[in-house]
Amino acid sequence: MNPTADTTNLILHRPCRTGFFFSVLPFLALFALASLPLKGQQRFKSSFNAGLNLSQIDGDRLAGFNQPGLAAGLQVNTVLSPRWEWSLELLFSQQGARRNTHDDPAAAYERIRLNRVEIPLMVQFNEWKFQVGAGLSYSRQISHKVIDAFGVDVSEQIVFRPNGLSAVIGATVFLRERSGLNVLWQKNVWDLYPASSSQPRWIGRNIGIRGVFLL
Repeated sequence: MNPTADTTNLILHRPCRTGFFFSVLPFLALFALASLPLKGQQRFKSSFNAGLNLSQIDGDRLAGFNQPGLAAGLQVNTVLSPRWEWSLELLFSQQGARRNTHDDPAAAYERIRLNRVEIPLMVQFNEWKFQVGAGLSYSRQISHKVIDAFGVDVSEQIVFRPNGLSAVIGATVFLRERSGLNVLWQKNVWDLYPASSSQPRWIGRNIGIRGVFLL
């Protein structure tokens, strides 16, 4: 056995985190700017968002938004005008799917859990106490857990696409001056499986309900 070769193989198969780190840097810079006191009109706003996801996966034979999960992140908005803003968020999001009593008995899985870090970029429109937005979200999968119909953990046998892209639309109502309730809908643009996979196409969908707290 060649120790050098084993070390080389380990390095080659280790997930590359450098690209994701650099993709987060613009968000960190914007969040730092949003925290600085500015004279005159405020150009940046920041918020802490936290709540619940209800998700499902099209193609896994498990129906309904039955998989709950956590969602929490920091968001920075760039104010373009009194009505228009850009928003960029760094978000931890749990998604997946879960069997219920009405699902197809032939479904191969009991539950699927996806743990992700997402960076949603959205354009926001303000009207009175409401803010509505739409955009795209890039995601990087941290980990996953898959339990089959017999209760066996088969996570190591399932290979998901490490990067994701999804379409997002949402609305926030500000119940108080510095806090509100956000509801969003999200659907994957890219298949959860890699392009080279022979598995059926899996498309994740998610409904998020979160509290928004301006910082």
